[in-house]
Amino acid sequence: MKNLLNITIAFIFLFLIGVSNAKPDETQVKNEATQYTGSKEFERIKTLAGTWEGTSSMGEKGEKVSVKYQVTSGGSAVVETLFPDTPHEMVSVYDDETGKLSMTHYCMLKNHPDMVLKSADENTINLDFADGQAFDPTKEPHMHSLSISFKNKDNMIQKWTMYENGKEIATFTLSRAH
Repeated sequence: MKNLLNITIAFIFLFLIGVSNAKPDETQVKNEATQYTGSKEFERIKTLAGTWEGTSSMGEKGEKVSVKYQVTSGGSAVVETLFPDTPHEMVSVYDDETGKLSMTHYCMLKNHPDMVLKSADENTINLDFADGQAFDPTKEPHMHSLSISFKNKDNMIQKWTMYENGKEIATFTLSRAH
């Protein structure tokens, strides 16, 4: 009887070791395998995930601004929320369109211009108005371009260019809050 008890305990112990060393289940492997990896520029945008705070040149100089970034859809999209939880909230969605960084900006101006990568280097990403929009950019005010300058992993400057009777540039100086 004592031998049977020892054999049972040894069997359970070996079983538990085997379970702890087992390969991940199929669902876990599938979820990891479905995480999207995109262009160098898109992967840089993904590193912004979290909350950023700073100041804006819009309105009164030094006006406080908050921006949130969330990676979603299996890593294939990044949602940027400008002025979250305020009446001025706007959303931009970044993705890779045919392997090239693109973004749609859902604006307070009640339009949603698409922008595509114009140029990039180690410290800057420049997006510009894409052809084939659902509105006439010469007649309707809209956000036309965005330049993001990365000072380091926790500090950046965004320059938004709006077209309406010429150009107006809004600059956000941002630092990672968390």
